[in-house]
Amino acid sequence: MSVVEGAGRQPGAGTTKAGPQAGVPIVTEPAQTGGVGQPASSALVGDSPFEWAAALYRSIVDTSPDAITVTTLDSKIILCNQQAATLHGLQRVDEMIARSAWEFVAGEDIERASRDFLRILTEGSIRDVEYSLLRADGRRVPVELSASAIIDKEGKPRALISVVRDVTERRTAQEALRRSEEHFRHLIENAPDLITVIEPSGEIRYQSPSVRRTLGYTPDELVGTSVWRLIHPDDLREVGDAIARGLLEVQSSESGLPHKLLVFRARHRDGRWRYLEGSGKVLVEDGRAYGLINSRDITDRIEAERALEASERRKAAILETALDAIITIDQKSTILEFNPAAEAMFGRRAVDAIGQRLDDLIVPPSLRAKHRRGMERYLTTGKGRVLGQRIELTGMHADGSEFPVELAIVPIEIGDTTVFTGHVRDLTERKRAEEKLQQAREELESRVEQRWGIEGAYGLTFRELTVLHLVSSGMADKEIAATLGIRPKTVNKHMQRILHKMEASSRTEVGVRAIREGIVG
Repeated sequence: MSVVEGAGRQPGAGTTKAGPQAGVPIVTEPAQTGGVGQPASSALVGDSPFEWAAALYRSIVDTSPDAITVTTLDSKIILCNQQAATLHGLQRVDEMIARSAWEFVAGEDIERASRDFLRILTEGSIRDVEYSLLRADGRRVPVELSASAIIDKEGKPRALISVVRDVTERRTAQEALRRSEEHFRHLIENAPDLITVIEPSGEIRYQSPSVRRTLGYTPDELVGTSVWRLIHPDDLREVGDAIARGLLEVQSSESGLPHKLLVFRARHRDGRWRYLEGSGKVLVEDGRAYGLINSRDITDRIEAERALEASERRKAAILETALDAIITIDQKSTILEFNPAAEAMFGRRAVDAIGQRLDDLIVPPSLRAKHRRGMERYLTTGKGRVLGQRIELTGMHADGSEFPVELAIVPIEIGDTTVFTGHVRDLTERKRAEEKLQQAREELESRVEQRWGIEGAYGLTFRELTVLHLVSSGMADKEIAATLGIRPKTVNKHMQRILHKMEASSRTEVGVRAIREGIVG
């Protein structure tokens, strides 16, 4: 009797049906069973090994987590387990019996399912085919189906047995994995950092797209090539040692390339060298180690740091060689810089001055209150009377003596704070020279006044007579200009008028005649 014929018999009439291709029989027990596929209490108790095997097989079917159904060749369901009923949205097994299997196939899958049905009949089975199962409540469930034809003694298919598995959780996990991988790929493809995966030999296995922005290559140009051809020859040893240390630690899943950031140079496609800063770790796949290197372009930072270093060196050179004292203070008048010229001028070592208050150290007691009021005014209003201009003040030496200085102060904004740099020039020698010059002028003018207006002075003015005195003493125009505090060009004009009035041809003649005639003396 075939499985199809047996399916139509009433419970109570013991029926034996040929199993699927595996040859294991399915036995329909008498009416003690609670439903099709549910084992009777004496299912495993039988005198016949055949009955024992059949009962065992049915027990396996009923306890399977998958949905198992048997259908006729015209797709009518004749047997199923409880899991099948539940998956199809029904409560009991008998609600599945005699229904068409096509009722549970989603419309978009019917054409494909029809082709798979023919494959089962011609090839004997299909495995792991995914469909959308349409439940009785209208909800769709993603499932995976494997099915085989049940063959009779003549080798003809008489029915189909199907195993259906709900893959909702797997689909959810796969979708989550897909989204995660897509998100990760998006991050990698758009990250400014370079992501490089290398073989132990140094062959590049993967290169992120950001390499185009950083080094000018496309990923395809680098994959399969050696990473060593990109590294600067002077950096090969250090980079190689770092990678080797990482790849030798594959026995630990947590092992990795040194976490210390390594700075090295890589060749740009245009031949320039770019500075990269990188770190990495070891990946193990199928027992094989790979190096994962994450690096970024720091060329701009390196160049900025070098420019800053050069600027600091230039600044130090200026401070060291400047003739003027250069002193920098903060908003509390604390000395931050004190160059060698300041040491010589104020008689204090920089190491002793730095960290001290400026007003307590080099400002005379009589001017300290004024200095403090000026600082408070600037911090309150942002304005200072002495800022941006040269003024003459009095400074104080370490021995307490005071001397004249010329001061120019410039405020410098650094972030949220302000520092003040002052250029100080000792005016002591200049003041002495000015005093001597003034004394010489007064003496000259006194002599000129004694000679001015005397007979035979050729009608020379007081200024022309003054110039004539200096010419007679052998001074050049520039010296006369410095002595009188006028421009050399003005001296020359006076000289031309003197020559004209004295009807002389040269300044030598003028000088000799002025002495001989007693005009100067």
